[in-house]
Amino acid sequence: MSRKKGFTLIEVLIVIIILGILATLAMPQFAALAKRAYFAESWTGLSAMRTAMELYKQENGNYAGATVANIPFTTPTGAVFAYSIASVDATNYNLLATGSGKAAGLTAWVTEDGVKGNAGA
Repeated sequence: MSRKKGFTLIEVLIVIIILGILATLAMPQFAALAKRAYFAESWTGLSAMRTAMELYKQENGNYAGATVANIPFTTPTGAVFAYSIASVDATNYNLLATGSGKAAGLTAWVTEDGVKGNAGA
């Protein structure tokens, strides 16, 4: 008699349980990685806004008003952040990126001298 080759039901269940445990351990790491990726996107947009603000000041002698429409900045296509000018005066400004959709609850900001900050769920 020849013996059939293959796995028993118990062996398959043990492998599935082990994979489930590994997936459970990996999920928090994945969530943290996704959050870092969203913040990287926000820094890219805020950096472009900061460049646009400085360009506006070079051309006009002062910083743009409190609306993004005043500066040469376009929100990137597919962005999960809304970009705005939080505050502006003759010498200072604060730019803000507010997350939406997948990045809801995340915010990032940058000042005229490049100081960055972020907060979020």
